[in-house]
Amino acid sequence: MAAFLLSFVPEVGAIVALLLPAPVILFDSRLESPLFTLFVATTAQLGLKFVFANVVEVKLVEADQLMKMHPVIILLAVSFFGYIWGPTGMLLSVPLVAYLKAALLSNDVPSCYRDPALVVLEG
Repeated sequence: MAAFLLSFVPEVGAIVALLLPAPVILFDSRLESPLFTLFVATTAQLGLKFVFANVVEVKLVEADQLMKMHPVIILLAVSFFGYIWGPTGMLLSVPLVAYLKAALLSNDVPSCYRDPALVVLEG
């Protein structure tokens, strides 16, 4: 469960989640070769992390054309909300901009307002 939750923290969470089972494996007296088991477990986790981060997530992001946003808009949102709310604003900036875009995509917003805003958000 801890490894699953830590996987949402970029880079650092993956390293901590990778090292999390090490003491359990090394101090388990039932294993004949704990170092080999640790090597296999670590290699499997690294392989899965590589496949998911470089293949699966890339394909999922490429396929989602509905929530496509220009990278400069994301950087501006991170800077703006970071200036306003500090690190908490930086974490909340991308979900807030995505929520804004989802609200713009609804039928409640007239197209004369929606289309220019979407052009800016999508680049």
